[in-house]
Amino acid sequence: MLKHIEEIFVGIGLSLLILLVFFAAVLRFFGIDMSWSTDLAQLSFAWVCFIGADLAMRKNRHMGVNMLVDKFPVKFRNIIYLFNNILMLCFLLIAVYYGTNLCITNFQRTFNTLPISYSYATASVPVGCLLMTITIISNIVRYSKNIITNNYSSIIKTNTEGGDIL
Repeated sequence: MLKHIEEIFVGIGLSLLILLVFFAAVLRFFGIDMSWSTDLAQLSFAWVCFIGADLAMRKNRHMGVNMLVDKFPVKFRNIIYLFNNILMLCFLLIAVYYGTNLCITNFQRTFNTLPISYSYATASVPVGCLLMTITIISNIVRYSKNIITNNYSSIIKTNTEGGDIL
């Protein structure tokens, strides 16, 4: 359910971003000022980036270099994935903490052309990182279960999109 909501949110946000930038460029050619569209596009971009990053993580579509890791046995790969996810969890928790502080700090600051707080843009950091934290925790649980049950089929099975899960 959360994944579906994220997909709709990112689709709408990306469409809004594209339309804002396109119309601002076209109208600027005709001498019509749409300076507010830059701020709205910046706000949309921040949210699309962080929510989209969680979507990519949920679908295991983040960019990675697996040439070396794929040469290892499946048990060792599982340990590497578990270790990497623990490192990512630490980073994400730090980003949630400092991102929340950034929201509080930017509460009084407003956009140049919009009468709204800049905290609406900076809130994308802790919210997106919190969503990624949930995804990472589910990955850590899965990799830990693999070790406990000695069943590594979740690493080598393929998903419906044609790529390896890991």
